Amino acid sequence: MPSHFFVPCLKGSTIQRKNTIVRHLFTLLFSVILCSTQVYSQVINPRTLPQEWGEYGIGDPYILKFRGKFYLYCSTRDDQSGVKCWSSWDLANWTYEGLCVDNTVTITKGAYAPEVIYWNGTFYMYTSPAGNGHYILSSGSPTGPFTVQTGNIGHTIDGSVFIDDNAQMYFTYAGGSGIQAAAMSGPLAITGAGSTLSGTSLNGWTEGSTLFKRNGIYYMTYTGNHVFSRGYRVHYATATTPLGAYTAGTNNPIVLNTEGSFFGLGHSGSVIGPDLDTWFIAYHNLLGQSSIVGPNRKLNIDPMGFNGDKLLVYGPTYWTQPSPALPTFYDRFDRTAIGSNWTNINGGNWGIFNQELMWQDNKTTTQWYRQVTTATSAADYTAEFNMKEMSRGGNGARFGAVFSYVDENTFGSALLSSFNNTLETDVKVNGVSVGVSAIPLPAGWDYQKWHVIRVEKQGTTFRIYLDGMLKSTRTANITAGGKIGVATYNDHADFGFTAFSNRVNGSGVFGFYKPVPGTIPAVHYNEGGEGVGYHDLTIENTGGKYRTDRVDIRDCEEGGENIGWNQTGEWYHYNVNVQAAGPYHLELRYATTYTACKVRVSCDGADVSGIVAIPATGDWSAWRTAVLKNLNLPAGNHTIRLETVEGEFDFSSLKFESGTTTAPNGSDNFNSGSFSGLWNYDNGNYSIASGRAAIDGFGKRLMGNAGWTDYTVEADVQCPSGGNGGLIFRVRNPAAAEFGTSNALSSDYFQGYYAGIDAGGIVLGKQNYNWTSLASKTQALSPGQTYKLRAVLNGANIKIYLNDMSTPAIDYTDPSPLISGKAGIRTHAANMAFDNFQISQELSALIFRCRVDIP
Repeated sequence: MPSHFFVPCLKGSTIQRKNTIVRHLFTLLFSVILCSTQVYSQVINPRTLPQEWGEYGIGDPYILKFRGKFYLYCSTRDDQSGVKCWSSWDLANWTYEGLCVDNTVTITKGAYAPEVIYWNGTFYMYTSPAGNGHYILSSGSPTGPFTVQTGNIGHTIDGSVFIDDNAQMYFTYAGGSGIQAAAMSGPLAITGAGSTLSGTSLNGWTEGSTLFKRNGIYYMTYTGNHVFSRGYRVHYATATTPLGAYTAGTNNPIVLNTEGSFFGLGHSGSVIGPDLDTWFIAYHNLLGQSSIVGPNRKLNIDPMGFNGDKLLVYGPTYWTQPSPALPTFYDRFDRTAIGSNWTNINGGNWGIFNQELMWQDNKTTTQWYRQVTTATSAADYTAEFNMKEMSRGGNGARFGAVFSYVDENTFGSALLSSFNNTLETDVKVNGVSVGVSAIPLPAGWDYQKWHVIRVEKQGTTFRIYLDGMLKSTRTANITAGGKIGVATYNDHADFGFTAFSNRVNGSGVFGFYKPVPGTIPAVHYNEGGEGVGYHDLTIENTGGKYRTDRVDIRDCEEGGENIGWNQTGEWYHYNVNVQAAGPYHLELRYATTYTACKVRVSCDGADVSGIVAIPATGDWSAWRTAVLKNLNLPAGNHTIRLETVEGEFDFSSLKFESGTTTAPNGSDNFNSGSFSGLWNYDNGNYSIASGRAAIDGFGKRLMGNAGWTDYTVEADVQCPSGGNGGLIFRVRNPAAAEFGTSNALSSDYFQGYYAGIDAGGIVLGKQNYNWTSLASKTQALSPGQTYKLRAVLNGANIKIYLNDMSTPAIDYTDPSPLISGKAGIRTHAANMAFDNFQISQELSALIFRCRVDIP
């Protein structure tokens, strides 16, 4: 930012304001245009902010945006009172604003998860002291002081408020079988007892909800199950009504990491970032239990992306990332003169007040006065305007925003009328109006308080929001860029933070450097067009979906959109931010017909995969996963190219996971009387008895490398009389439930496969912190007898053997395979023992060769 001359200015009459302008005629003018291509500082998760709670940090973060600035609130340490607040213009650099609730307010002792909304001039805070119901506080400022407005309204913990387009409010909160919700009659009143939202359960206590709306879809993010578990995680679900049936995302969990020093990720809040377009998720990670009281946590912020209705987090990250992009143009009016970045239309009395806003106070004439930017937006953009009315000159007074401004004959407008209590929208093209639409606003709307108008232009469609509520959708034939600005008519109005970004409807994620490991939707390829972001052999977008360039995109059977009709010679670029130099597996989700294809991956022009054949899937709707193993990638920011060398296929995503060049190998016969040092994860009360690993209850143990893909794992497994137990493999993100104890949840806390036995036979299933049965074989087994159980993994194919090592009891090919991870043993509510545990690459290769060679 350029520096400014700061001269005090008292806001007052027209004469005072004119004198202010005269006093500053000789003040130097400075630019406030900042381009999204500017080099910004970098950030890294987790983050340490000034004046965090000692040995408690920042937990349950919530971010509010007001007048272009972001305000962060977090839980209060259990033995302290008051609520802390920070502010930031860019989500990267934060300033401590002090206690927004004084520490003498006793109901804020251990204030859990304070969240703040802005409604019609007032800020409302919802918080639960030490988990004992909720109180509502209010303030005229986001930094307080907030004062208590209600008694205890109950409703467990983690209350969050959502305001729909029709101004109806909803309160969501934690519950034992899913997120609870209730309608509100206003910001201070909850209607009824509430009910559980179907589809939002994490198989136990579920908390930390946030609800937002995008493109007509309601998105609920939620967390479970216990803050002290390494497996604390974030899921999402979607619905078509706020209190309707929710459908959990197929790519859940969207935030999870359990191993190393970065774990216990959860309790998220979501906000649109500084570029006006990209969504961000704020969440905490767990350092451990405070030596004083409560959990010790840190703040993390990552971008979110959308592919159709599918939401994903570009993370979780814990290595250096670029700071969030800023708007293409913005003005905070943090100076003493309007400056050369604005063009006056028709005069008026304009000025700057207190280095924070621009005003126009001529209300004696019935004349339109405008200020428009000298900067011009792209054809598609998002714009934001903050404003309030000081006083009107007559009943016809209007104030508001102009956009796509070319001249006085071609522009759009969104104007507020305090007399009519309406928002009026119109678009005029070559002097012809598409028609004024007057939208009634809620009764009691206070026009002398700050409000924000947001405009999203995409193609010929304009979506116009007021205070986050979609109020008007207009269509007009304006296909080029234009300027933005503010306007008054017979009115005295103030204008705050004003900006536009050449981003709209989530396009901000296309070009930024996406974290690896991580998942990239195919349709999030780089910008720049033909020959830069992609090479496509057809001129048109066959399929006509999602983006407007010539890449062929269609609706995907698995949700969202995919790149289709991908032909020989075509390629796509993806910017990536690689965590560390080394091998990575690439999972390519694709579909084709009856002809195999060939692909190649390069990094900054260097071939990192060679030419890899991917088999036919049999149908364009038969989606499968091809695994390109151990691509060697350098650390930092790079550009990946996916090239079709031969054939034609559709693809929907690229998922990078850590790989390894270490061959699968490891064993333990438990004869030493203790567990081998190869075991690198344990949960449960396993012990060594008579040369076997024994347990009575729940638990799991793992050894190996998360990058192992194809291998054989086997053990001698004693059949239990109750419960079940067996082998787990291709396991990532193992965890225990609350406080690290072993219980029924703990045995299911991992992502991977399970092959186990009980008295009724053999079962194969997949765990993703919930159970999905894949295949089973009914077979009478004798409790107490030991059986040799073996799993052989080759790509998507899994063979399970029991005693008979030549004929598999289960032969299953997973259309959506987990492709790499550790291996070990798991027990669920059983008294049993294990012996002769072994992981090997040789057995897998031998059995695979036999399968190929013998018809």
